[in-house]
Amino acid sequence: MPNFGAWALALLFSLVPLFAFAGGGDDHSHGPEVSVPVAAPATSGERLELNSPDVELLGILSDGKITIFADRYATNEPILNAKIELESNGRTLQLRAMKEGSYTAAADWLKQPGAHEVVVSVEANGLQDLLIGTLQVPGLKPEAHGRAWLNYGKWAAGGIVGVIALLVLFKRMRRRKGAAAALALPVFAAFLLGGHSNPGFAHGDEDHSEKPKTQAVGGVPTAPANSGIPAAGTAPVRLPDGSIVAPKPMQRLLGIRTVLGEPRDIAKTVELNGHIIADPNFSGRVQSSQSGRIAAPGGGFPAIGRKVSKGQILAYIEPAASSIEKGNQQAQLAELASNLGLAERRAARLEQLVGSLPQKEIDAARAEAVSLRARRAAVAGSLFQREALRAPVSGVVSQAGVVAGQVVEAREVLFEIVDPARLWVEAVAYDTTLSGQVAGAAGVTAGNQPLTLAFIGQSYQLREQALPMQFAVKPPLPTLSVGQPVKVFVQTRQAIRGIPVPQGSVMKNSSGETIVWVHASAERFVPKKVKVQAVDANTVAVLEGLQDGDRVVTQGAALLTQIR
Repeated sequence: MPNFGAWALALLFSLVPLFAFAGGGDDHSHGPEVSVPVAAPATSGERLELNSPDVELLGILSDGKITIFADRYATNEPILNAKIELESNGRTLQLRAMKEGSYTAAADWLKQPGAHEVVVSVEANGLQDLLIGTLQVPGLKPEAHGRAWLNYGKWAAGGIVGVIALLVLFKRMRRRKGAAAALALPVFAAFLLGGHSNPGFAHGDEDHSEKPKTQAVGGVPTAPANSGIPAAGTAPVRLPDGSIVAPKPMQRLLGIRTVLGEPRDIAKTVELNGHIIADPNFSGRVQSSQSGRIAAPGGGFPAIGRKVSKGQILAYIEPAASSIEKGNQQAQLAELASNLGLAERRAARLEQLVGSLPQKEIDAARAEAVSLRARRAAVAGSLFQREALRAPVSGVVSQAGVVAGQVVEAREVLFEIVDPARLWVEAVAYDTTLSGQVAGAAGVTAGNQPLTLAFIGQSYQLREQALPMQFAVKPPLPTLSVGQPVKVFVQTRQAIRGIPVPQGSVMKNSSGETIVWVHASAERFVPKKVKVQAVDANTVAVLEGLQDGDRVVTQGAALLTQIR
Protein backbone atom coordinates (compact mmCIF):
# COMPACT_ATOMS: atom_id res chain seq x y z
CA MET A 1 0.00 0.00 0.00
CA PRO A 2 2.67 2.58 0.75
CA ASN A 3 4.24 1.85 -2.60
CA PHE A 4 0.88 2.30 -4.37
CA GLY A 5 0.29 5.68 -2.68
CA ALA A 6 3.76 6.90 -3.56
CA TRP A 7 3.29 6.00 -7.22
CA ALA A 8 -0.14 7.69 -7.29
CA LEU A 9 1.38 10.87 -5.83
CA ALA A 10 4.16 10.71 -8.42
CA LEU A 11 1.60 10.36 -11.25
CA LEU A 12 -0.31 13.43 -9.98
CA PHE A 13 2.88 15.52 -9.86
CA SER A 14 3.84 14.48 -13.38
CA LEU A 15 0.46 15.60 -14.81
CA VAL A 16 0.58 19.11 -13.31
CA PRO A 17 2.63 20.74 -16.14
CA LEU A 18 0.30 19.30 -18.80
CA PHE A 19 -2.69 21.32 -17.56
CA ALA A 20 -0.93 24.68 -17.10
CA PHE A 21 -2.55 26.29 -20.19
CA ALA A 22 -5.27 28.92 -19.99
CA GLY A 23 -6.24 32.36 -21.28
CA GLY A 24 -5.37 34.33 -24.39
CA GLY A 25 -2.23 35.75 -25.88
CA ASP A 26 -1.33 38.50 -23.39
CA ASP A 27 2.07 40.12 -23.36
CA HIS A 28 3.61 41.09 -20.04
CA SER A 29 6.90 42.26 -21.46
CA HIS A 30 8.77 44.55 -19.10
CA GLY A 31 11.25 45.83 -21.65
CA PRO A 32 11.09 49.21 -23.36
CA GLU A 33 8.35 49.70 -25.95
CA VAL A 34 9.70 49.25 -29.46
CA SER A 35 7.75 50.50 -32.46
CA VAL A 36 8.32 47.98 -35.23
CA PRO A 37 7.04 49.32 -38.55
CA VAL A 38 5.46 47.21 -41.22
CA ALA A 39 7.89 46.07 -43.86
CA ALA A 40 5.49 43.84 -45.73
CA PRO A 41 3.41 45.20 -48.61
CA ALA A 42 0.71 47.54 -47.46
CA THR A 43 -2.10 45.54 -49.09
CA SER A 44 -2.58 41.80 -48.76
CA GLY A 45 -1.90 39.40 -51.61
CA GLU A 46 0.98 38.05 -53.64
CA ARG A 47 2.81 40.66 -55.69
CA LEU A 48 4.22 40.78 -59.19
CA GLU A 49 6.33 43.77 -60.20
CA LEU A 50 7.30 44.27 -63.84
CA ASN A 51 8.90 47.25 -65.50
CA SER A 52 10.45 48.41 -68.75
CA PRO A 53 11.87 51.76 -69.88
CA ASP A 54 8.30 52.90 -70.56
CA VAL A 55 5.96 50.98 -68.25
CA GLU A 56 5.84 49.92 -64.61
CA LEU A 57 3.28 47.30 -63.58
CA LEU A 58 2.32 46.13 -60.11
CA GLY A 59 0.14 43.02 -59.95
CA ILE A 60 -1.62 41.91 -56.75
CA LEU A 61 -3.15 38.43 -56.53
CA SER A 62 -5.77 38.22 -53.78
CA ASP A 63 -8.83 35.99 -53.32
CA GLY A 64 -8.52 34.54 -56.81
CA LYS A 65 -8.48 37.97 -58.47
CA ILE A 66 -5.51 39.76 -59.96
CA THR A 67 -5.34 43.55 -60.02
CA ILE A 68 -2.69 45.38 -62.06
CA PHE A 69 -1.70 49.02 -61.56
CA ALA A 70 -0.18 50.44 -64.75
CA ASP A 71 2.02 53.55 -64.66
CA ARG A 72 4.55 55.23 -66.88
CA TYR A 73 7.97 54.28 -65.60
CA ALA A 74 9.61 57.70 -65.77
CA THR A 75 6.79 59.86 -64.40
CA ASN A 76 4.63 57.46 -62.31
CA GLU A 77 1.64 58.78 -64.24
CA PRO A 78 -1.26 56.28 -64.39
CA ILE A 79 -1.87 54.75 -67.83
CA LEU A 80 -5.56 55.22 -68.52
CA ASN A 81 -7.83 53.39 -70.99
CA ALA A 82 -5.19 50.82 -71.85
CA LYS A 83 -5.68 47.33 -73.24
CA ILE A 84 -3.91 44.86 -70.94
CA GLU A 85 -3.70 41.09 -71.50
CA LEU A 86 -2.09 38.54 -69.17
CA GLU A 87 -0.88 35.12 -70.32
CA SER A 88 0.18 32.32 -67.95
CA ASN A 89 0.03 28.53 -67.95
CA GLY A 90 -1.50 28.53 -71.44
CA ARG A 91 -4.37 30.81 -70.44
CA THR A 92 -5.05 34.40 -71.51
CA LEU A 93 -6.85 37.03 -69.46
CA GLN A 94 -8.30 40.28 -70.76
CA LEU A 95 -8.22 42.70 -67.81
CA ARG A 96 -10.99 45.27 -67.55
CA ALA A 97 -10.16 48.87 -66.78
CA MET A 98 -11.05 50.25 -63.37
CA LYS A 99 -10.53 53.76 -62.03
CA GLU A 100 -7.21 55.63 -61.97
CA GLY A 101 -5.15 53.28 -64.09
CA SER A 102 -5.98 49.96 -62.40
CA TYR A 103 -7.11 46.81 -64.22
CA THR A 104 -8.55 43.57 -62.82
CA ALA A 105 -9.71 40.08 -63.78
CA ALA A 106 -10.57 36.78 -62.08
CA ALA A 107 -7.66 34.29 -62.03
CA ASP A 108 -8.44 31.37 -59.70
CA TRP A 109 -5.85 29.14 -61.36
CA LEU A 110 -3.05 31.49 -60.32
CA LYS A 111 -3.69 30.59 -56.66
CA GLN A 112 -1.94 27.24 -57.12
CA PRO A 113 1.34 27.21 -55.14
CA GLY A 114 4.49 27.50 -57.20
CA ALA A 115 6.10 29.73 -59.81
CA HIS A 116 3.88 31.04 -62.61
CA GLU A 117 5.52 32.51 -65.70
CA VAL A 118 3.52 35.61 -66.65
CA VAL A 119 3.50 37.62 -69.89
CA VAL A 120 1.68 40.98 -69.85
CA SER A 121 1.02 43.08 -72.94
CA VAL A 122 0.10 46.76 -72.64
CA GLU A 123 -1.41 48.89 -75.40
CA ALA A 124 -2.33 52.54 -74.93
CA ASN A 125 -2.19 55.79 -76.86
CA GLY A 126 1.25 55.82 -78.48
CA LEU A 127 2.46 52.98 -76.24
CA GLN A 128 2.98 49.27 -76.86
CA ASP A 129 4.99 47.09 -74.51
CA LEU A 130 5.45 43.45 -73.54
CA LEU A 131 6.63 42.52 -70.04
CA ILE A 132 7.64 39.09 -68.74
CA GLY A 133 8.03 37.95 -65.13
CA THR A 134 7.36 35.25 -62.56
CA LEU A 135 4.62 35.21 -59.92
CA GLN A 136 5.66 33.22 -56.84
CA VAL A 137 2.75 31.71 -54.89
CA PRO A 138 3.94 30.05 -51.65
CA GLY A 139 2.37 26.84 -50.36
CA LEU A 140 0.11 26.73 -47.32
CA LYS A 141 1.84 26.21 -43.97
CA PRO A 142 0.17 24.28 -41.09
CA GLU A 143 -0.67 26.45 -38.14
CA ALA A 144 0.94 25.71 -34.78
CA HIS A 145 -1.29 26.00 -31.72
CA GLY A 146 0.92 26.35 -28.65
CA ARG A 147 3.38 23.35 -28.89
CA ALA A 148 3.30 21.09 -31.95
CA TRP A 149 2.44 17.41 -31.51
CA LEU A 150 5.95 16.56 -32.73
CA ASN A 151 7.37 18.21 -29.66
CA TYR A 152 5.05 16.15 -27.49
CA GLY A 153 6.23 12.97 -29.22
CA LYS A 154 9.88 13.84 -28.62
CA TRP A 155 9.38 14.46 -24.92
CA ALA A 156 7.09 11.42 -24.58
CA ALA A 157 9.77 9.13 -26.00
CA GLY A 158 12.27 10.47 -23.54
CA GLY A 159 9.80 9.96 -20.69
CA ILE A 160 9.17 6.32 -21.61
CA VAL A 161 12.88 5.58 -21.60
CA GLY A 162 13.18 7.22 -18.19
CA VAL A 163 10.27 5.21 -16.74
CA ILE A 164 11.77 1.92 -17.94
CA ALA A 165 15.08 2.81 -16.34
CA LEU A 166 13.33 3.66 -13.06
CA LEU A 167 11.40 0.40 -13.02
CA VAL A 168 14.61 -1.59 -13.42
CA LEU A 169 16.23 0.40 -10.62
CA PHE A 170 13.14 -0.04 -8.43
CA LYS A 171 13.21 -3.83 -8.71
CA ARG A 172 16.83 -3.95 -7.67
CA MET A 173 16.13 -1.76 -4.63
CA ARG A 174 13.17 -3.91 -3.54
CA ARG A 175 15.46 -6.87 -3.38
CA ARG A 176 17.43 -4.93 -0.79
CA LYS A 177 14.20 -4.25 1.16
CA GLY A 178 14.78 -0.49 1.12
CA ALA A 179 11.34 0.88 1.91
CA ALA A 180 12.53 4.47 2.23
CA ALA A 181 14.28 4.32 -1.09
CA ALA A 182 11.21 2.69 -2.65
CA LEU A 183 9.10 5.61 -1.45
CA ALA A 184 11.59 8.20 -2.72
CA LEU A 185 11.94 6.77 -6.19
CA PRO A 186 8.35 7.48 -7.37
CA VAL A 187 8.64 11.09 -6.24
CA PHE A 188 11.96 11.44 -8.10
CA ALA A 189 10.29 9.91 -11.18
CA ALA A 190 7.50 12.48 -11.00
CA PHE A 191 9.97 15.35 -11.11
CA LEU A 192 11.85 13.66 -13.93
CA LEU A 193 8.67 13.30 -16.00
CA GLY A 194 7.71 16.88 -15.21
CA GLY A 195 11.08 18.06 -16.49
CA HIS A 196 10.37 16.32 -19.81
CA SER A 197 6.96 17.96 -20.13
CA ASN A 198 6.27 21.15 -22.07
CA PRO A 199 6.86 24.39 -20.18
CA GLY A 200 3.66 25.83 -18.78
CA PHE A 201 2.26 29.03 -20.25
CA ALA A 202 -0.02 31.12 -18.13
CA HIS A 203 -2.73 32.44 -20.54
CA GLY A 204 -1.70 30.38 -23.55
CA ASP A 205 0.83 32.21 -25.71
CA GLU A 206 1.70 34.77 -23.05
CA ASP A 207 5.32 35.85 -23.14
CA HIS A 208 7.08 37.49 -20.21
CA SER A 209 10.32 38.07 -22.04
CA GLU A 210 12.17 41.38 -22.16
CA LYS A 211 12.49 41.41 -26.00
CA PRO A 212 9.90 42.64 -28.48
CA LYS A 213 8.30 40.01 -30.69
CA THR A 214 8.01 40.22 -34.46
CA GLN A 215 6.09 38.19 -36.96
CA ALA A 216 6.95 37.48 -40.57
CA VAL A 217 4.90 37.85 -43.72
CA GLY A 218 6.54 36.28 -46.72
CA GLY A 219 9.88 36.21 -44.93
CA VAL A 220 9.76 39.94 -44.15
CA PRO A 221 9.52 40.99 -40.51
CA THR A 222 6.39 42.89 -39.56
CA ALA A 223 4.91 44.33 -36.44
CA PRO A 224 3.52 42.06 -33.73
CA ALA A 225 -0.19 41.43 -33.75
CA ASN A 226 -0.81 43.62 -30.72
CA SER A 227 1.58 46.44 -31.69
CA GLY A 228 -1.19 48.67 -32.92
CA ILE A 229 0.28 48.85 -36.46
CA PRO A 230 -1.84 47.11 -39.10
CA ALA A 231 0.00 44.56 -41.21
CA ALA A 232 -2.28 45.22 -44.18
CA GLY A 233 -4.10 48.31 -45.34
CA THR A 234 -3.85 51.31 -47.65
CA ALA A 235 -1.89 53.72 -45.42
CA PRO A 236 1.76 54.48 -46.21
CA VAL A 237 4.30 53.39 -43.58
CA ARG A 238 7.86 54.56 -42.85
CA LEU A 239 10.38 51.75 -42.35
CA PRO A 240 13.32 51.74 -39.89
CA ASP A 241 15.79 52.67 -42.66
CA GLY A 242 13.78 55.82 -43.41
CA SER A 243 12.22 54.54 -46.63
CA ILE A 244 8.46 54.56 -47.15
CA VAL A 245 6.10 51.87 -48.39
CA ALA A 246 3.24 53.67 -50.15
CA PRO A 247 0.48 51.51 -51.68
CA LYS A 248 -0.50 52.33 -55.24
CA PRO A 249 -3.98 53.60 -54.30
CA MET A 250 -2.36 56.04 -51.86
CA GLN A 251 0.08 57.17 -54.57
CA ARG A 252 -2.90 57.94 -56.78
CA LEU A 253 -4.51 59.94 -53.98
CA LEU A 254 -1.34 61.93 -53.22
CA GLY A 255 -0.63 62.54 -56.91
CA ILE A 256 2.95 61.26 -56.72
CA ARG A 257 4.91 62.11 -59.87
CA THR A 258 8.57 61.54 -60.73
CA VAL A 259 11.21 62.56 -63.24
CA LEU A 260 14.06 60.46 -64.58
CA GLY A 261 17.42 61.80 -63.44
CA GLU A 262 19.79 62.53 -66.32
CA PRO A 263 23.20 64.10 -65.59
CA ARG A 264 24.09 67.00 -67.86
CA ASP A 265 26.26 70.09 -68.04
CA ILE A 266 24.50 73.02 -66.40
CA ALA A 267 25.57 76.64 -66.28
CA LYS A 268 26.96 77.57 -62.89
CA THR A 269 24.53 79.90 -61.15
CA VAL A 270 25.05 82.67 -58.61
CA GLU A 271 22.15 83.84 -56.43
CA LEU A 272 21.85 87.60 -55.84
CA ASN A 273 19.50 89.82 -53.87
CA GLY A 274 17.73 92.57 -55.77
CA HIS A 275 14.58 94.69 -56.00
CA ILE A 276 12.21 96.05 -58.63
CA ILE A 277 12.91 99.48 -60.09
CA ALA A 278 11.10 101.50 -62.76
CA ASP A 279 12.38 101.63 -66.32
CA PRO A 280 13.81 105.17 -66.58
CA ASN A 281 12.70 105.38 -70.23
CA PHE A 282 9.05 104.83 -69.31
CA SER A 283 8.74 106.51 -65.92
CA GLY A 284 8.85 110.07 -64.67
CA ARG A 285 8.50 112.49 -61.79
CA VAL A 286 6.39 115.62 -61.56
CA GLN A 287 8.14 118.39 -59.60
CA SER A 288 7.35 122.01 -58.87
CA SER A 289 9.68 124.50 -60.54
CA GLN A 290 8.84 127.22 -58.00
CA SER A 291 7.37 127.70 -54.59
CA GLY A 292 3.63 128.06 -54.57
CA ARG A 293 0.23 126.83 -53.55
CA ILE A 294 -1.34 123.67 -55.00
CA ALA A 295 -4.64 123.97 -56.87
CA ALA A 296 -6.70 121.10 -58.29
CA PRO A 297 -7.33 120.74 -62.04
CA GLY A 298 -10.79 120.47 -63.51
CA GLY A 299 -11.11 116.70 -62.98
CA GLY A 300 -9.45 116.68 -59.57
CA PHE A 301 -6.13 115.22 -58.54
CA PRO A 302 -5.26 111.79 -60.02
CA ALA A 303 -5.25 109.00 -57.42
CA ILE A 304 -2.54 106.35 -57.15
CA GLY A 305 -3.06 103.53 -59.61
CA ARG A 306 -4.83 105.78 -62.11
CA LYS A 307 -3.65 105.76 -65.71
CA VAL A 308 -2.55 109.11 -67.11
CA SER A 309 -1.44 110.24 -70.56
CA LYS A 310 1.59 112.25 -71.52
CA GLY A 311 0.83 116.00 -71.25
CA GLN A 312 -2.21 115.54 -69.00
CA ILE A 313 -2.58 118.30 -66.35
CA LEU A 314 -2.21 116.78 -62.90
CA ALA A 315 -2.27 119.95 -60.75
CA TYR A 316 -1.69 123.72 -60.76
CA ILE A 317 0.83 125.82 -58.89
CA GLU A 318 -0.17 129.32 -57.85
CA PRO A 319 3.10 131.25 -57.39
CA ALA A 320 3.77 132.34 -53.84
CA ALA A 321 5.20 135.91 -53.45
CA SER A 322 5.72 138.23 -50.50
CA SER A 323 3.86 141.54 -50.12
CA ILE A 324 6.92 143.56 -51.16
CA GLU A 325 7.37 141.44 -54.29
CA LYS A 326 3.72 141.83 -55.16
CA GLY A 327 3.93 145.60 -54.58
CA ASN A 328 6.95 145.95 -56.85
CA GLN A 329 5.28 143.92 -59.57
CA GLN A 330 2.09 145.98 -59.32
CA ALA A 331 4.10 149.23 -59.53
CA GLN A 332 5.94 147.96 -62.55
CA LEU A 333 2.65 146.90 -64.07
CA ALA A 334 1.17 150.37 -63.52
CA GLU A 335 4.22 152.03 -65.09
CA LEU A 336 4.01 149.77 -68.10
CA ALA A 337 0.31 150.51 -68.47
CA SER A 338 1.00 154.26 -68.43
CA ASN A 339 3.81 154.03 -70.97
CA LEU A 340 1.64 151.83 -73.14
CA GLY A 341 -1.09 154.48 -73.22
CA LEU A 342 1.35 157.19 -74.24
CA ALA A 343 2.87 155.01 -76.95
CA GLU A 344 -0.50 154.12 -78.41
CA ARG A 345 -1.60 157.78 -78.58
CA ARG A 346 1.70 158.85 -80.19
CA ALA A 347 1.43 156.09 -82.77
CA ALA A 348 -2.13 157.21 -83.55
CA ARG A 349 -1.04 160.83 -84.17
CA LEU A 350 1.80 159.83 -86.42
CA GLU A 351 -0.47 157.66 -88.52
CA GLN A 352 -2.49 160.82 -89.34
CA LEU A 353 0.65 162.43 -90.80
CA VAL A 354 1.34 159.73 -93.32
CA GLY A 355 3.17 161.26 -96.26
CA SER A 356 4.38 164.21 -94.26
CA LEU A 357 6.72 162.20 -92.03
CA PRO A 358 9.14 159.43 -92.82
CA GLN A 359 7.52 156.00 -92.61
CA LYS A 360 10.20 154.73 -90.28
CA GLU A 361 9.08 157.07 -87.51
CA ILE A 362 5.53 155.82 -87.81
CA ASP A 363 6.70 152.15 -87.69
CA ALA A 364 8.88 152.83 -84.63
CA ALA A 365 5.93 154.30 -82.75
CA ARG A 366 3.81 151.27 -83.58
CA ALA A 367 6.57 148.84 -82.49
CA GLU A 368 7.04 150.62 -79.17
CA ALA A 369 3.32 150.29 -78.43
CA VAL A 370 3.38 146.56 -79.25
CA SER A 371 6.44 146.01 -77.04
CA LEU A 372 4.90 147.78 -74.07
CA ARG A 373 1.73 145.78 -74.49
CA ALA A 374 3.67 142.50 -74.37
CA ARG A 375 5.69 143.58 -71.34
CA ARG A 376 2.51 144.45 -69.47
CA ALA A 377 1.02 141.05 -70.25
CA ALA A 378 4.16 139.28 -69.06
CA VAL A 379 4.26 141.16 -65.77
CA ALA A 380 0.56 140.61 -65.22
CA GLY A 381 0.96 136.87 -65.97
CA SER A 382 3.78 136.45 -63.51
CA LEU A 383 1.67 138.06 -60.86
CA PHE A 384 -1.63 136.21 -61.32
CA GLN A 385 -1.14 133.25 -63.75
CA ARG A 386 -0.95 129.60 -62.42
CA GLU A 387 1.61 127.02 -63.54
CA ALA A 388 0.21 123.76 -64.93
CA LEU A 389 1.92 120.54 -63.80
CA ARG A 390 1.74 117.99 -66.66
CA ALA A 391 2.53 114.25 -66.87
CA PRO A 392 5.94 113.73 -68.54
CA VAL A 393 5.09 110.16 -69.73
CA SER A 394 2.09 107.89 -70.06
CA GLY A 395 1.67 105.33 -67.31
CA VAL A 396 0.18 104.76 -63.87
CA VAL A 397 0.44 107.15 -60.93
CA SER A 398 2.52 105.31 -58.34
CA GLN A 399 2.90 108.18 -55.87
CA ALA A 400 0.68 111.21 -55.22
CA GLY A 401 0.92 113.31 -52.09
CA VAL A 402 -0.82 116.62 -52.76
CA VAL A 403 -3.99 118.30 -51.49
CA ALA A 404 -5.63 121.57 -52.47
CA GLY A 405 -4.03 124.60 -50.81
CA GLN A 406 -0.81 122.77 -49.98
CA VAL A 407 2.27 125.01 -50.14
CA VAL A 408 5.20 123.33 -51.83
CA GLU A 409 8.80 124.26 -52.44
CA ALA A 410 10.66 124.28 -55.70
CA ARG A 411 11.91 120.84 -56.92
CA GLU A 412 9.61 119.00 -54.53
CA VAL A 413 8.37 115.67 -55.99
CA LEU A 414 4.57 115.78 -56.25
CA PHE A 415 3.77 112.78 -58.50
CA GLU A 416 5.61 109.66 -59.73
CA ILE A 417 4.50 107.81 -62.84
CA VAL A 418 5.59 104.31 -63.88
CA ASP A 419 4.67 101.90 -66.64
CA PRO A 420 3.86 98.53 -64.96
CA ALA A 421 4.71 96.74 -68.21
CA ARG A 422 8.22 98.21 -68.28
CA LEU A 423 10.14 97.33 -65.11
CA TRP A 424 13.73 96.51 -64.26
CA VAL A 425 15.49 94.60 -61.49
CA GLU A 426 18.56 95.97 -59.78
CA ALA A 427 20.73 93.46 -57.92
CA VAL A 428 24.04 93.72 -56.11
CA ALA A 429 26.92 91.25 -56.43
CA TYR A 430 29.61 91.10 -53.77
CA ASP A 431 31.82 88.96 -56.01
CA THR A 432 33.49 91.39 -58.38
CA THR A 433 34.75 88.49 -60.53
CA LEU A 434 31.16 88.07 -61.74
CA SER A 435 31.73 91.07 -63.98
CA GLY A 436 31.74 89.96 -67.59
CA GLN A 437 30.66 86.37 -66.78
CA VAL A 438 26.88 86.82 -67.13
CA ALA A 439 25.32 84.46 -69.68
CA GLY A 440 21.68 84.66 -68.60
CA ALA A 441 19.44 85.41 -65.66
CA ALA A 442 16.13 84.54 -64.04
CA GLY A 443 14.37 85.75 -60.93
CA VAL A 444 11.70 84.89 -58.41
CA THR A 445 9.68 87.10 -56.09
CA ALA A 446 8.99 86.46 -52.43
CA GLY A 447 5.65 85.00 -53.53
CA ASN A 448 7.44 82.45 -55.77
CA GLN A 449 6.45 84.26 -58.97
CA PRO A 450 9.02 83.42 -61.67
CA LEU A 451 10.58 86.23 -63.70
CA THR A 452 12.38 86.06 -67.01
CA LEU A 453 15.23 88.56 -66.99
CA ALA A 454 17.46 90.06 -69.65
CA PHE A 455 20.83 91.40 -68.61
CA ILE A 456 21.14 95.15 -69.30
CA GLY A 457 24.45 96.14 -67.80
CA GLN A 458 26.54 96.52 -64.71
CA SER A 459 28.36 99.30 -62.98
CA TYR A 460 32.11 99.40 -62.71
CA GLN A 461 31.93 101.47 -59.55
CA LEU A 462 31.28 99.75 -56.23
CA ARG A 463 28.33 100.86 -54.18
CA GLU A 464 28.73 99.92 -50.51
CA GLN A 465 31.34 97.29 -51.50
CA ALA A 466 28.92 95.71 -53.99
CA LEU A 467 28.64 95.73 -57.76
CA PRO A 468 25.21 96.99 -59.02
CA MET A 469 23.70 95.01 -61.92
CA GLN A 470 20.49 95.77 -63.81
CA PHE A 471 18.13 93.40 -65.63
CA ALA A 472 14.98 94.01 -67.68
CA VAL A 473 11.89 91.97 -66.81
CA LYS A 474 10.59 90.30 -69.95
CA PRO A 475 6.86 89.84 -70.59
CA PRO A 476 4.61 88.34 -69.49
CA LEU A 477 4.99 90.19 -66.22
CA PRO A 478 3.18 89.23 -63.02
CA THR A 479 1.84 91.92 -60.74
CA LEU A 480 4.94 93.70 -59.46
CA SER A 481 5.63 96.79 -57.38
CA VAL A 482 8.58 99.13 -57.41
CA GLY A 483 10.85 98.28 -54.48
CA GLN A 484 9.62 94.67 -54.24
CA PRO A 485 12.45 92.26 -53.22
CA VAL A 486 13.54 89.72 -55.81
CA LYS A 487 16.01 86.83 -55.88
CA VAL A 488 18.11 86.86 -59.03
CA PHE A 489 19.80 83.73 -60.40
CA VAL A 490 22.67 84.75 -62.67
CA GLN A 491 23.90 82.06 -65.03
CA THR A 492 27.61 82.33 -65.70
CA ARG A 493 29.67 81.02 -68.58
CA GLN A 494 31.12 78.29 -66.34
CA ALA A 495 29.51 74.81 -66.42
CA ILE A 496 28.94 72.21 -63.71
CA ARG A 497 27.83 68.56 -63.93
CA GLY A 498 24.56 67.74 -62.21
CA ILE A 499 21.03 66.37 -62.44
CA PRO A 500 18.36 69.08 -62.83
CA VAL A 501 15.22 68.56 -60.72
CA PRO A 502 12.34 70.87 -59.78
CA GLN A 503 12.73 73.05 -56.72
CA GLY A 504 9.77 71.26 -55.11
CA SER A 505 11.70 67.97 -55.06
CA VAL A 506 14.19 69.22 -52.46
CA MET A 507 13.14 68.65 -48.84
CA LYS A 508 14.65 68.78 -45.36
CA ASN A 509 14.60 65.72 -43.11
CA SER A 510 14.21 65.76 -39.33
CA SER A 511 17.97 66.36 -38.98
CA GLY A 512 17.87 69.39 -41.25
CA GLU A 513 19.70 67.60 -44.07
CA THR A 514 18.81 68.21 -47.70
CA ILE A 515 17.13 65.17 -49.29
CA VAL A 516 15.16 64.10 -52.33
CA TRP A 517 12.82 61.10 -52.57
CA VAL A 518 13.74 58.38 -55.07
CA HIS A 519 11.13 55.95 -56.41
CA ALA A 520 13.07 52.74 -55.79
CA SER A 521 10.30 50.26 -56.68
CA ALA A 522 6.60 50.25 -57.38
CA GLU A 523 5.59 50.94 -53.77
CA ARG A 524 8.85 51.96 -52.12
CA PHE A 525 10.38 55.42 -51.85
CA VAL A 526 13.88 56.01 -50.48
CA PRO A 527 15.24 59.34 -49.15
CA LYS A 528 18.68 60.27 -50.45
CA LYS A 529 20.91 62.98 -49.03
CA VAL A 530 21.99 65.34 -51.78
CA LYS A 531 24.02 68.45 -52.44
CA VAL A 532 22.19 70.96 -54.62
CA GLN A 533 22.74 74.32 -56.27
CA ALA A 534 20.02 76.64 -57.55
CA VAL A 535 19.77 76.97 -61.34
CA ASP A 536 16.77 79.28 -61.64
CA ALA A 537 13.55 80.10 -59.83
CA ASN A 538 12.07 76.62 -60.43
CA THR A 539 15.06 74.31 -60.89
CA VAL A 540 18.00 73.10 -58.84
CA ALA A 541 20.96 70.97 -59.88
CA VAL A 542 21.78 67.90 -57.76
CA LEU A 543 25.57 67.76 -57.65
CA GLU A 544 25.98 64.75 -55.32
CA GLY A 545 23.77 61.94 -54.03
CA LEU A 546 21.91 60.74 -57.16
CA GLN A 547 22.71 58.22 -59.87
CA ASP A 548 21.87 58.27 -63.54
CA GLY A 549 18.37 56.84 -63.99
CA ASP A 550 17.11 57.53 -60.46
CA ARG A 551 13.43 58.44 -60.45
CA VAL A 552 13.13 61.60 -58.36
CA VAL A 553 9.77 62.57 -56.88
CA THR A 554 8.66 65.94 -58.25
CA GLN A 555 5.08 66.12 -56.92
CA GLY A 556 4.09 64.94 -53.45
CA ALA A 557 7.58 65.05 -51.95
CA ALA A 558 6.38 67.24 -49.09
CA LEU A 559 3.59 64.74 -48.31
CA LEU A 560 6.05 61.83 -48.24
CA THR A 561 8.29 63.75 -45.84
CA GLN A 562 5.39 64.14 -43.40
CA ILE A 563 4.80 60.37 -43.14
CA ARG A 564 5.94 58.97 -39.80
